[in-house]
Amino acid sequence: MIQESYLKNIIDAIPSAIFIINKNLQVININQAASKIYKADPQIVLKKPSGEILHCLNAEDSEEGCGATDNCPDCVIRNSVNKSINGKTIFKQKYKMQLQRGERIERVYMLISSAPLEHNGQNYALVTIDDITEITELASILPICASCKKIKRDEKFWENLENYFHKHTEIQFTHSICPECVEQLYPDLNSEKTK
Repeated sequence: MIQESYLKNIIDAIPSAIFIINKNLQVININQAASKIYKADPQIVLKKPSGEILHCLNAEDSEEGCGATDNCPDCVIRNSVNKSINGKTIFKQKYKMQLQRGERIERVYMLISSAPLEHNGQNYALVTIDDITEITELASILPICASCKKIKRDEKFWENLENYFHKHTEIQFTHSICPECVEQLYPDLNSEKTK
C-alpha cells in the first residue's frame, strides 16, 4: 500500500499528462497534470476512450465516438497504445490533432511517448502527452533577410532561401520573373513591346 501511494505521488508530480490505457483503448487512470490540462475528473474518465478525454474533434463528430471514425486507424495515440500493449516503446512522436476547446476548434501539436506496462498479469500502455503547439509555431517562424532573402540558420550563418527550403522540405525551385520586376529591371523590354 505504501509503495502504491509513493508511485502515485511520483506520477502525479510529473508535469506532463500521463494516461494508463488498457488493450481496449480505455483510460484506466490519469495523473494530476492530465486531469488539469484536459479538465477531466480521474473518477469520471475511467474506462472512457482517450479521444473522448482529449476532446478529439473526430471522436466528438461521430455518433459512435472514439475508435469509430475514418481517421481512427491513423490516430497516433491509438497506434502507440497498440504497439505498447504488444511490448514496444514509442518515444516522442510528434502528432497534429484538432481538438474541441469550448466553442473553438484548435490545431494542437503533441509529443507522444508510450511504453508497455504490465500489472497483475495485464498489459497496459503508459502514455505521456506534451502539448508542443507553442514551440512548433515558434519554430515555424524563420528570420529572413529583408534585402537578399537569405534565411538565418544561427547567429553567424545565413543560407540561400532555395537551399534552405530544399534541405528542409524537399521543395525544388524553378525561376521566372514577375511582370513588376520585368518592368523595373528591364524597362526597355516593355517599351519595345509597345512599339
